[in-house]
Amino acid sequence: MKKRAQRNKKRIRWASVLTVFVLLIGIIAIAFAGVHLLSPKTNTSPKSSQTSSQEKAKRTASSSASQPKETKWLAGTNENQLPILMFHYVTSRADQLPQDSNNINIVTFENELKALKEKGYTTVSGSDAEKILTTKEKPSDKMVWLTFDDGSVTMYTEIFPLLKKYNMHATNFIITGYVNKGQGGILTWEQIKEMKASGLVDFGSHTVSHPDLGKLTLEAQRTELEQSKADLDKNLEQKTDIICYPAGGYNQNTLNLANELGYKFGLLDPGRNGAIAIAAKESDGLLTLPRFRMMSSTTTEQMLQMIQPSTDYNEKINKLRIIGVLSLVLQ
Repeated sequence: MKKRAQRNKKRIRWASVLTVFVLLIGIIAIAFAGVHLLSPKTNTSPKSSQTSSQEKAKRTASSSASQPKETKWLAGTNENQLPILMFHYVTSRADQLPQDSNNINIVTFENELKALKEKGYTTVSGSDAEKILTTKEKPSDKMVWLTFDDGSVTMYTEIFPLLKKYNMHATNFIITGYVNKGQGGILTWEQIKEMKASGLVDFGSHTVSHPDLGKLTLEAQRTELEQSKADLDKNLEQKTDIICYPAGGYNQNTLNLANELGYKFGLLDPGRNGAIAIAAKESDGLLTLPRFRMMSSTTTEQMLQMIQPSTDYNEKINKLRIIGVLSLVLQ
């Protein structure tokens, strides 16, 4: 009987402990629920989650845009060859074609950009081009410089959206007198500044009034070169050092003045003033760089044929450099 009584006491003791334990858990649960109810509610609706995700994506995109990835350049031992394509206008209006051979249909132009992208070409900026032509370094064996003359408003309305779409770079040469006068069909300073701020378009001089410099007096040439540079430097807060000669016109006075005024690079017009369509290289003279003219009749295949020889040359030189390095290592 005593043993049975002791067992009963133990059962009662454990039952009491269990009861207290359960009560404690209940009290904790109630307290937690009360705190949760009194806390400010967080909107966890799908719409709120979507907005939060969008804001996070925007912050990430903004951070990425402000810190672009740097491309490691290739170092070589020989001068580089850089094909420079010369464009003017791109239009989506059928009534503007084919009145001017410089007017390129927007579909044709986009196909050309697509082809360059698919073939792995790097489109370089003006500063990239300067480095490529004055050093033995390059971003890729397959590179091309897209240049646009005259500062047509189509640079902003037609071309710029495609450059953003394919993340490509270009250089536009501005006739500053036309911009200052607000001439129709020409870019405004606001549009120019917006494109420059994007990092996809940079700007050089195409003189003040687009004359044939080779036919002007020395002082008239000085005014055209000096004033256009001053306009660009002031409005874009830059040091303009690239001049694109209107209609390819120049003479020795032009080259002397350009050098004196701080221009380091000059671009020609193929077929004008003895200029031929070949890839540019430093040994040809940095103030007389040749280009390939792109016209309304130029096909994508013809464009690729224009730039292929320089690509072959750059790839060959790069292979020879690699072979040279390997031979030194193996010695």
